[in-house]
Amino acid sequence: MDSARFRWSRLVVAVTLAVLSLSTAQAENCTSDSVAPECLMQRSQAGLEQADGELNRTYQKVPKAMSRPRDEYVDYPALKAKFVEAQRQWVRLLSAECSAWYLINETGADRNLDLLSCEVDRTRIRTRELNVWLKQVSNY
Repeated sequence: MDSARFRWSRLVVAVTLAVLSLSTAQAENCTSDSVAPECLMQRSQAGLEQADGELNRTYQKVPKAMSRPRDEYVDYPALKAKFVEAQRQWVRLLSAECSAWYLINETGADRNLDLLSCEVDRTRIRTRELNVWLKQVSNY
């Protein structure tokens, strides 16, 4: 899932980080309260990696919990297939929505931070939704 995820937006972030890497010495001196652009990008990228890791760990649990035979209440194989497709659609939605968010802010100095914030916020929301799924499936 991660390899296909955010291709366009990650390219934008990668280019931005490459440009900011010219200030590597400054980025290495980032403090938690620094508002230097390279420090803000570094913290935002770390936040996205953390949120994405949590999403992926949570996501892996849900289909696993659905990996059981159909019973009298739930057709688990059909549920799992629908769920996996829904997650693929969510990844496409996230990419499209955050790309649009970038475009609406593309002339702003903070456009890359806005893009990362979009991805982090929506990823955290999806992780909460996946936890609801996990709880629901585990109750059956």
